[in-house]
Amino acid sequence: MKFSHLLLATTALLGAAAAQAQAQAQAQAQAATTDDGTTLEAVVVTGSRFSGTLTTFPGSSTVLNEVQLEKQLATTNDIGSVLASTIPGMAAANGTAANVEQSLRGRPLRVFIDGVPVSNPLRDGGRDLRLISPNAISGIEVIRGASAIYGQGGAGGVINYVTRKGKADDGWKFHTELGTGFSTEHFTGSSSPSVSQSVTGAVKGFDVTLNGSYEHVGGQFDADGDRLAPDPHNFGGISDSDIWNMFGKVGYNFGGQRLEVMGNFYRQHQDTDYISRAGNIAQGLKETAVKGSYDPRALDPVNRNVMGYLGYYNDDLLSSAFHAQAYYLKNYSVFSFDPARLGGTQTTISSEKIGLQSDFRTPLEKLGWSSGGELLWGADISRDTTQQPLIPLTNNPGDGRTFTPPLEQMNYAAFAQLEMPLTERLTLRAGVRHDQFVLKIDDFVAGLTGVHVEGGELKYHATPVNIGGTFQIAPQAQLFGGFSQGFSIPDIGSPLRRVAVTNLDNFDPKPQLVNNYELGLRGKVLGVRYTGAYFINTAKFGTDFIIDTVNPSEAQTLREKEKVHGWEVVLDGRLTLKTRWSANYSHTEGKRDATHDGTLDTPLTGRRIGPDQFNLMLEHDITDDWLVRLQYNHSGTRNAFPNSTVGSFYTGRVRSTDRLDALTQFKVNKIDMSVGVNNLLNENYYSITSQMINRNELYSKAEGRTVYLKLGINY
Repeated sequence: MKFSHLLLATTALLGAAAAQAQAQAQAQAQAATTDDGTTLEAVVVTGSRFSGTLTTFPGSSTVLNEVQLEKQLATTNDIGSVLASTIPGMAAANGTAANVEQSLRGRPLRVFIDGVPVSNPLRDGGRDLRLISPNAISGIEVIRGASAIYGQGGAGGVINYVTRKGKADDGWKFHTELGTGFSTEHFTGSSSPSVSQSVTGAVKGFDVTLNGSYEHVGGQFDADGDRLAPDPHNFGGISDSDIWNMFGKVGYNFGGQRLEVMGNFYRQHQDTDYISRAGNIAQGLKETAVKGSYDPRALDPVNRNVMGYLGYYNDDLLSSAFHAQAYYLKNYSVFSFDPARLGGTQTTISSEKIGLQSDFRTPLEKLGWSSGGELLWGADISRDTTQQPLIPLTNNPGDGRTFTPPLEQMNYAAFAQLEMPLTERLTLRAGVRHDQFVLKIDDFVAGLTGVHVEGGELKYHATPVNIGGTFQIAPQAQLFGGFSQGFSIPDIGSPLRRVAVTNLDNFDPKPQLVNNYELGLRGKVLGVRYTGAYFINTAKFGTDFIIDTVNPSEAQTLREKEKVHGWEVVLDGRLTLKTRWSANYSHTEGKRDATHDGTLDTPLTGRRIGPDQFNLMLEHDITDDWLVRLQYNHSGTRNAFPNSTVGSFYTGRVRSTDRLDALTQFKVNKIDMSVGVNNLLNENYYSITSQMINRNELYSKAEGRTVYLKLGINY
């Protein structure tokens, strides 16, 4: 019997047992929510500065609640893949440890955990989507497009992970989850067992939430049953890894106030007995993995993150709702060993952040405006210390070269954001933020030139603004749009490794101020909810990447005028009371001024602009406790560089791909079960990332059919 037939038969038998269980009312109520999370109803978000409803937000947003997230995670353990399936404008994921090329609307995204900024703008290692286990997350909030009130970074959009939180009046609840994943084409070596334990409860008025999880990721295999390289794209792999996560949150409510403390530890460690064997694009030969070991000097790749915060809430301080949050974050990443660089080296990125965020939400009634609305205002202060040393250095031992010297950036900011109903139909939103930065750079030896450089201090500032509005055309139709700006300092580490002078007197990394324009319509017609938006974003000093011809293993940063534009459509509805569907389509394109003559004449590379994405979901409740779901993804073609030669960084031709995922979930008494299949039809294709990268040694297939089994016990 073929595996697919066996899987269907097993699913049917388990589902028949589930049909005898009692209805799970709460889960069904949540499941009735649209899967894209975009509605005209009062969608409530909970993160810092996201708090409130999105009904009057003049831009595009998506909120994934706990049930929606759980369904997505039934067919993958990768948050990047979840976002690519649900967020229009999000570039395709690759199922590895890195999200380097996973842009949002053609620009970098910024990630928060409970409102704490966790992305690393001074030296982007592409690890910000994998800094916490999905088992500790209860929802994800996404705002697409540049924003003026969240600070440095995130010109493409803002992603906030909302972690789990218990209630002080609940009894103790325990949830144990056992899971495994495996390739149907090569079961041996692909087993990926996992275990998670959650506890929520109350102790003398304190609400307590704890979660611990462990996952071993086995080998990854393509549709032919061949093992994928442990680091297929040279940004960090996930196969043959052990992943640990420990999460805790404790809160206490008293007299309209709340104290909350959260801590999280995440560690992914890759230990593999395989090395990559290069493919050949011209001959159609794929990159594979063979038994072997890296240079004995090499450290195992690691991604480790420690974070925590202390939050204070007051419902009535200075006639406002007040929130303050002191946070700490320390991230450490070890990247792959490169035998071709300087006699054989690898790099690590170490980043430590400490900060204080505060904001007030003042009702406009307190300021004399009787028609509702509010003023959000506050201040932030943070310190970011980041460095990227080279280890070891063998061709010139002891000269102290570094890829990124120790950087210390202080950031001081103040902001205000107004939401004001002008009429019953028209609501205005406008805001401004001012940031001051002081960046200190220690003396260093440039990694690629060997020049001894005297450090110094850089100062810069930015004042991004936003203005927009929503207009209720009809009870079920709303027009939205506006202008917003985002601000970021480009990746400082990249140009510093190429410095050829002995001081930084003329080193002036131009700030990137992104102007974002958006116009959209959302509503409901004939039972179908819809959102459509067109956007343009521009930058005088954008950031793109090409191959460094002098150092072919490295990327070189471009700072040129650029423009990105695109459109998105989101739809969802019901075929019957028990059958739901949703779909989204996104198109993004961008160009830069490569000739510096004021004309946008050269397409942006694949690291910035991915192919069109189309996602379709169909879901049916067989019983109150048993559902089945199919999810389809089509990734389109992109051939922006038809004359590109093999090896030209991120200029490869991308051919279209199609993938079908399936899942079934059911409940028997206090036991939850799910069977998910990623790439159900075992489509055989090269990953989007490897096609874009366009390098023989990184020309990797995508994963073949992979099954995920999960069993949860509630008690």
